[in-house]
Amino acid sequence: MTTHLNRPELFINYSPHLDLRISLERVQEYGGISCPEYFFAVSCRLRHPTGSFTYSVSDLCFEPVSFIQFSEELRGMQQGLRQEAALKSVGEMMVLRLAGDSGKLVATLAIREYLAPSMATLNASFGVDYDLFVNKLRGEVDRFVEEIRQVAPVPPE
Repeated sequence: MTTHLNRPELFINYSPHLDLRISLERVQEYGGISCPEYFFAVSCRLRHPTGSFTYSVSDLCFEPVSFIQFSEELRGMQQGLRQEAALKSVGEMMVLRLAGDSGKLVATLAIREYLAPSMATLNASFGVDYDLFVNKLRGEVDRFVEEIRQVAPVPPE
């Protein structure tokens, strides 16, 4: 069964180069046979000096633990214990990676899309503000995780 929701959303728009929106689209349960799957709509705009690239997908699968792990990695960066944090979709079709420290932080967005018979990829790296992409983003990810936790899959009919 599929559950349609009020869509918890995560906006990452702290850079003039990137607007990224991740919205919980649906939670699909399989009658207790396996864990529910969480599908997200993703809308992304990457700006460059002569224009922009846009990407959108309506059914990108993330495990909720991916957001929790990303938050923990951001916490490690805040504490100076890590130099990298990454948010990864299932199969790493989309990865947002932050690497560096408060002196220089770089965001890398990698998107892969299967186009038979090969794979199309988009990779972009750009400098970002540490306070916004580590401190503020961590709070937003934590809020997003709490909103996702409030969504209970509906059992199959």
